[in-house]
Amino acid sequence: MTNPTGSVSIQLTLLGTGTPIPDRDRHGPSQFIEIADDVILVDCGPGTLHRLLAASPNFKAIKYIFLTHLHSDHISGLADFLWAGWIARWWTVPPVLVGPPGTEEFVDRMLYAYEEDIRLRTEEGSVTLSGLRPEIYEIDDGWTATHDMWSVTGFRVDHFPVKYAFGYRFESQDNVLVISGDTRMCENLQKYSENANILVSEVAWELGMKRAIESSEGPQRARWERILHYHMSSLEIGKLAANARVQHLVLSHLMLMDGTPADLINDVRTSFGGKVTVGEDLAKFRTN
Repeated sequence: MTNPTGSVSIQLTLLGTGTPIPDRDRHGPSQFIEIADDVILVDCGPGTLHRLLAASPNFKAIKYIFLTHLHSDHISGLADFLWAGWIARWWTVPPVLVGPPGTEEFVDRMLYAYEEDIRLRTEEGSVTLSGLRPEIYEIDDGWTATHDMWSVTGFRVDHFPVKYAFGYRFESQDNVLVISGDTRMCENLQKYSENANILVSEVAWELGMKRAIESSEGPQRARWERILHYHMSSLEIGKLAANARVQHLVLSHLMLMDGTPADLINDVRTSFGGKVTVGEDLAKFRTN
């Protein structure tokens, strides 16, 4: 998409802004990106396929799928999307799939789980396995790919005990969009978020998480402590966005913990003076 100045802007649609906990209004984490003539999907949580139908008529043109990590809430919608495109013949060759180490094994096991369905459909002769199984690239920190009008860099983030978790930085001329994936506060995210037009980051309301910890005991208390330990808090993301000189911070994967969007914004505002938006499913943004 080219703006009047001739630069290629990046358009973002938040498909899902939720968490593993089912929510009628917030589906699983997923982002739909349009750059020039290319259409991209980042993560594919539950409900992604049906959010795509509402988001854009270009959903059939998705060329690339990027996975941040292999937690179920970021990948469980992948089978829905691939099978829909395969059966409805949206493509001859499925979108390229990029993700962390383990992505290829995950896809192979997914295909095995649907083995009977695949056998029946291919025996009918109207589809072939080559139209279902994507080409897969497993990446490490600093991986890059360059296309005609844009480039992308995958970078490691800290979502321990997840061994391999990534964020992605998309660049088109002077436009930058960064997707954090799931992460705690880490230097690599700040580094790759430098001067981003838009940073999409996960967030947990810090006070709400601490209240949950204080009011719990035993295994439940340990669970809340663990969740806060490997996710980004509302106070931390404000500091990171300020240090990285982000123009527009968009919050997603919202762990509100009985809080409100205003609570998240108030925390971010203690250190970040730029634009901040609490994301909603199907919200759209442009880099310029």
